[in-house]
Amino acid sequence: MAIDDKMLMDLAGQLGMGKNKKGTAEFINDATSKYADKNDDQILSEIMKLKSVLKKDKAAFDKQMEMIKALRPMMSAEQKKKLDGLLKVLEE
Repeated sequence: MAIDDKMLMDLAGQLGMGKNKKGTAEFINDATSKYADKNDDQILSEIMKLKSVLKKDKAAFDKQMEMIKALRPMMSAEQKKKLDGLLKVLEE
């Protein structure tokens, strides 16, 4: 199952990020703003909820994991460390 813009926007809507047509950068900025005031435990809780939804479609989950891993080269060492922890949680 291919992930298209409609699926991404539907997912964004489920996460409370709106369903309007936005570019990737704006989508990421909105997500960053939404979670900026949350601590790591709160964010992890949201991730676990999302994981249970995403794991229902293994192909889509695998594709999303690939997209997340593709961001790694653009991150600082601290961000990479957090991402690695996140990936470990998601892949368990």
